[in-house]
Amino acid sequence: MAILTKTNFDHLISDLRLQLGDTDSATYRYAEEWLRTSLAGSIKVLQRWWKSKYLLDIENQVYRNTGFFSMTEPPVIEQKDERVIVLMASIIIKGGSLESNAWNVGSWKDAEIAYSNIQGGKMHEESIVRDWTELLSLIKPPTKRLAKSVKASMPGFMHNEFDRIMGNK
Repeated sequence: MAILTKTNFDHLISDLRLQLGDTDSATYRYAEEWLRTSLAGSIKVLQRWWKSKYLLDIENQVYRNTGFFSMTEPPVIEQKDERVIVLMASIIIKGGSLESNAWNVGSWKDAEIAYSNIQGGKMHEESIVRDWTELLSLIKPPTKRLAKSVKASMPGFMHNEFDRIMGNK
């Protein structure tokens, strides 16, 4: 479940806390183990986006896939990729907490008191959309693409432009 041991991407935890707005060390909302777990999940999700640029071993230590880098380590994670990993981890955490709080969003009213936390739920959803938009501005998502077409001559086919250029009639 949660990753309890130190990893070589623990330096991203403070950036993730800042992204989540969890900055008061006296009353942290998220445990360090769960932030570490979401960062590992982020790296796993982004493997498809980056064609396995970064990999995780069995001890949850990140390492580089050798074919993608022109410069040697350190750092293991390139600085330009850190923001992408933090944003994906933020989306994972916010999506999970939005799902778990979905049953608590609503409103009610009686003769004296009215209560509504629907706006809080909308703000939470909007923060996920903002993270997702920023993520898409930094990295291109994986999509299924058709292969490029290749033109070939069709010998013996009448009125084939390519064959006439080549002198075949």
